[in-house]
Amino acid sequence: MAQVSLQTGPGVFEVLCHVCRSPQEALKQFVENSADAIEQAGETEGYISVQLQYRPPVEGEKVRSLQSIVVKDNGTGMDRAKLAQVVQRIGDSEKLELALRGEKGIGILAFGEVAEELHLSSTASPGTPSSCLVLKREWLREGRADIVESCPRHAHTERGTWACLEGMLPEVQGVFTPERLKDHLSREFSQDLRRNLYSLSLREDGRTELVNPRRLRGVKVLSTPLSEGHAYVELYVLPWEAADASVNLYSRGGMRVCFLTDLEEFKLPPWADKRLEGYIRCDRLKRTADKTALVQDQAYRSFVSSLQGIEAEVRSQVDTVSAEYREARFNEVANRAARLIDRFVRYRERGETLELVPRSRATALAVWPPPGRNTAPRDPSGERRPRLNVTRAPHIQLYAPPQDKSAFRSWFDPQGGVICVNRDHAEFLLSEKEDRRCIRYLFSIWAKENLLQEYGADAHKVADEMVGVLAEAEPLLW
Repeated sequence: MAQVSLQTGPGVFEVLCHVCRSPQEALKQFVENSADAIEQAGETEGYISVQLQYRPPVEGEKVRSLQSIVVKDNGTGMDRAKLAQVVQRIGDSEKLELALRGEKGIGILAFGEVAEELHLSSTASPGTPSSCLVLKREWLREGRADIVESCPRHAHTERGTWACLEGMLPEVQGVFTPERLKDHLSREFSQDLRRNLYSLSLREDGRTELVNPRRLRGVKVLSTPLSEGHAYVELYVLPWEAADASVNLYSRGGMRVCFLTDLEEFKLPPWADKRLEGYIRCDRLKRTADKTALVQDQAYRSFVSSLQGIEAEVRSQVDTVSAEYREARFNEVANRAARLIDRFVRYRERGETLELVPRSRATALAVWPPPGRNTAPRDPSGERRPRLNVTRAPHIQLYAPPQDKSAFRSWFDPQGGVICVNRDHAEFLLSEKEDRRCIRYLFSIWAKENLLQEYGADAHKVADEMVGVLAEAEPLLW
């Protein structure tokens, strides 16, 4: 074992180890380093494996305790001399001159955010035993690290590096679940994975899952370079709001910087609209030394200006896609409501009463004619003729209300014979989020308009009969 001095001095490490805003970002530093090593090696079949290792279960323990996380790659690897150089040039890395993800050469210290120790086992030559660089949180004040020639726990002879975070801190135990990690990695390294630069996998309890790039949902509305040609935008619009919808921002090397809405200039619509997702890449953006913000230089200001120049187009696309989806969905729901109204009217015409039944039988009442009962009329020869499918339901459409009807839920257009539904009314906006609720709402609208046609200005009679109609139709509305 050989002890190595950290040339930047002991005081700086307590600051530098806090380069990440979250435990997941700390782990991201090591995956980024692996991605850089694969790119530098020109490896066409590169791989990165993230492995979760747990302590043996303790009696009475309900949740397993995470002991270590190991990030493995088949990149360039490092020999003993290079490992010593890593800790002697923190903050002065060769990566500063290269378009790589780990820009400042300080990510190695991120281990202090999540684990007690870092064991960096690496070899640059296939078949050559690895050397192991050991860093501990308690050594950071002293500016100390050790290099072990033959590490008994982490020795390997395959070219590449194993970054082993040992002794996971108690406060990060709940963060590194397979589900959360997979989601985080698929977002952070989406660009690399789409370009097939390497495979990324997550391993736990002997099971290995590939991490695939996060799938962009919705309708693609924009896929174009910005005017300067140094940025590329690809945006999708979801027809509905989604809590996880976001636009990710990437800088050089395909490195994810942040959500676009993390930047002060893009906290408002259309960028903050939860129907918009996609990605933007701008190779000229530079992050600050702690990787928590972007340098506000000319390239950044030009990027902001270019993106603000397409805001009107993005807003228009969001509105168009949403309106088209809303209309299509309403038409489908309105057709279902019309079929329900038609069934109800036919029951009433026959003079039958629908009985309230347990919810489990409600589906049977929605069938017309009832099962095993053929109500088709007979022709003179005695053969049954198929019933014509003529609906008794009126046409129902969404309308932007005129000023004099803005407070109405609906109104009847006698010229077109159409029931007009106020698309801006608060109750409709609530009901349209759920198909079943929307059908009930449309049925009640029909009941009101139908009774108004029958009873006219007799408001008391309309209200009383409305209660009766809804009570009678209750089995169909379940």
